[in-house]
Amino acid sequence: MVREAKSPDGEGTAGEGPSSYLPLRDYGAIGNNRTACLVSRSGSVDWAAFPRFDSEPVFLSLLDQGKGGFFSLAPVDPFQAEFHYEPGTNVLQHVFRTADGSEATLTDLCPEVDSDHVLMSEIHRRLAVTRGRMRFQARFAPRDGFAAGVPTFEVTPAGVLATGEHGSCSLSTHRPVLHETGWSEARVPFTLESGEEEWFVFAHGTEVVTPLEAFQPAQRLEQTLRYWRTWSRGSQYHGRWHGAVERSALALKLLFYRPTGAMVAAPTTSLPEEVGGLRNWDYRFTWVRDTALAVRSLFRLGYVQEAVNFVYWLLSVLERDRDRIRILYSVDGSSPPRETEHGSLDGYRGSRPVRVGNAAHEQVQHDIFGNVLDVANLLDLHGGVVSVGLWRELRHLVNRVVEVWREPDQGIWEVRGPPQHFVYSKVMCWVALDRGIALGERLGMVADYPTWEKTRNEIREDVLSRGLAPDGRAFAWYYGAPSVDASLLRLPVLGFVPADDPRMVATAERVETELRSGPFLYRYRIPDGLPGKEGFFLPCSFWLVEYYTLRGELSRARSLLERLLEQTGPLGLLPEEMAPDGTFLGNFPQAFSHLALLLAATRLHDSLDRPRTLRRRPKPALERASVLPPRENTVMNW
Repeated sequence: MVREAKSPDGEGTAGEGPSSYLPLRDYGAIGNNRTACLVSRSGSVDWAAFPRFDSEPVFLSLLDQGKGGFFSLAPVDPFQAEFHYEPGTNVLQHVFRTADGSEATLTDLCPEVDSDHVLMSEIHRRLAVTRGRMRFQARFAPRDGFAAGVPTFEVTPAGVLATGEHGSCSLSTHRPVLHETGWSEARVPFTLESGEEEWFVFAHGTEVVTPLEAFQPAQRLEQTLRYWRTWSRGSQYHGRWHGAVERSALALKLLFYRPTGAMVAAPTTSLPEEVGGLRNWDYRFTWVRDTALAVRSLFRLGYVQEAVNFVYWLLSVLERDRDRIRILYSVDGSSPPRETEHGSLDGYRGSRPVRVGNAAHEQVQHDIFGNVLDVANLLDLHGGVVSVGLWRELRHLVNRVVEVWREPDQGIWEVRGPPQHFVYSKVMCWVALDRGIALGERLGMVADYPTWEKTRNEIREDVLSRGLAPDGRAFAWYYGAPSVDASLLRLPVLGFVPADDPRMVATAERVETELRSGPFLYRYRIPDGLPGKEGFFLPCSFWLVEYYTLRGELSRARSLLERLLEQTGPLGLLPEEMAPDGTFLGNFPQAFSHLALLLAATRLHDSLDRPRTLRRRPKPALERASVLPPRENTVMNW
């Protein structure tokens, strides 16, 4: 197969054979709140699953350069490439330059439709030469069934149709399409002069090639730009690090599934936590914890609608699974598929296996109770209505906490080993009771408050007596553990202990001694039952920023935050983990990292210069009829 060879520094050349895997830093994400695609700096769509995040990918050379499939659009002659997002949007723009001084821009987007019910499965690409003259080639190589098959190609006057066993897709173009017997792709060579442009539209699930004009690509580009910019302007944050905060908010928004209000942890599967290792997981599902924390971070910017939609999705889940709420779900609220492996795929940079589904949904993690009650409490504080029906389910969750809090679980890190009495899980059970009491009493709802208060006190006493290290100076990862984990940094944020409590100060010191290297933290260092190792876990580093902020060490917090912001990719995107040499690891872009950045940056800014944090403005009425607009004078300080 002929494939453009691209180097990490953004240069591209026409070459024979598959290219080497690009660093994850060299990818941007586009999407339409139903799915998301990864596009390389030099113009190749190397990951795209349609019609939704957890569907089978059509392009997956990210996980197998040899047979994974791609959709590239780039110059034929050697070129240099850079890329950026159009300001305030998730529309990606590449700039190509060749040695003769010619220059072209490639604009990539998944068109956005302002509707919960219309499913769009398209990628629109506009290539325009702004200086000189350039030769280009589009290469269209979709795959079927996780690259198990190559589709058949049918060239038509409007483009090319690719049909496989599991479905079909098309590429619409004004240019002649080339395809010969034995080719596993279709090609479109063409030349553009300065001032000329060309559109290409990929459509999934179509049985015919639709003429390009029918997609109205120019209008859809303007509509999509307007959608994202309108959403971005809804932010009430105009403080320090605004660019990083805005990009993180847009990355989070990109990962929400509009039809239900759920959010995926990341749009990809099996990007490794260790290159060449087997810690490769499918993150294209909704973790209740991650979405709750994302909603909390968006509250800091004044966004409420995402919380409303998530709570309604969660209500439907609670009504069905009230006695066994899962830690993760598919975006439609169903259970994820059984975890399986695609052994025929090489994996990113040889990291096998490639997994689909996630067995963690069978785990018991008690921290999700606190996350659910925390979001419901914040929703009420910001004007959303907690109905009697929702309260009934929330009350049942709190009662479940009363029943199960003494039991061990797998904890926030989803350790695939024996359950333990994790300190963070116990504290989150305390949070569930604390927020449940506050919410219910504020609303005048019926509940067994004496039992809840008694249990809340019991949990606190239990953690303070059994959750400390043997010397009694610091908190431990779990009861009896010889070391700490980074989740303990969140105890002051949750209100369980003050940041300057001597036990918390000692805990933070041990976290830094045992887990820190430079600006980064590991989650934990104790063997977890899996072979191999993982990188620095980026959310934990932002948690340390929050901890410094709460302790009043603002200069220290600011220095650490700004060092971390220097580690973002060229587009401001973050993975889940990072290697000591700066290599991005794990699924990408990662919601957990971006929500942690948001919480740390906004809290620190509030502490540095609170009066300039918010700019009050009238807020639009919320879409759900049963939810009121946010209260005018709500103070956003948690």
